[in-house]
Amino acid sequence: MARLEFTAEVTANCRQERAFDYFADHRHVAAVLEGVSRWEPVGAKTRGVGARYNVEMVALGFPLKSVLRLNRWQRPEEIGWASLSGLIRQEGGFTFTKVKGGVRIKLRIAYEPPASFLGAAIARRLDWMVRARLERALARIRQTLEGNSSGDPPTGPSGHLPGERGGN
Repeated sequence: MARLEFTAEVTANCRQERAFDYFADHRHVAAVLEGVSRWEPVGAKTRGVGARYNVEMVALGFPLKSVLRLNRWQRPEEIGWASLSGLIRQEGGFTFTKVKGGVRIKLRIAYEPPASFLGAAIARRLDWMVRARLERALARIRQTLEGNSSGDPPTGPSGHLPGERGGN
């Protein structure tokens, strides 16, 4: 199977613990990640290794459902997950690294597209779009963590978000 990986990162002017705690609250996920319409706990455990979530997202116009299980939880450095079920097997996580001026938040998602090589070929062509989505999500999260209330993610000199291609 072909395995693909996406990463995106942002530096936020806040404490490492604040960033970790924001992501540790499952109620924030669907609000900031484009395409994710549901991220709800399965059972009473909502934090730490072993917590499970029903997740629904839309990719290429198709609804995808899966169950994710948290498999890494080290406050304030890392939260990670792996899929237990669903069409697309995936694993990923957030890392939080202290840096000058705040914390670097890195999101990594690795997955195996369905339909083996054909699915991988299609996914590779959409790489820039997925990366742009992740970067926009992290820009929104940075605003929240830094207390920016404008609601609009910051743009670069071209007027586009970092990683976003110009033109129509």
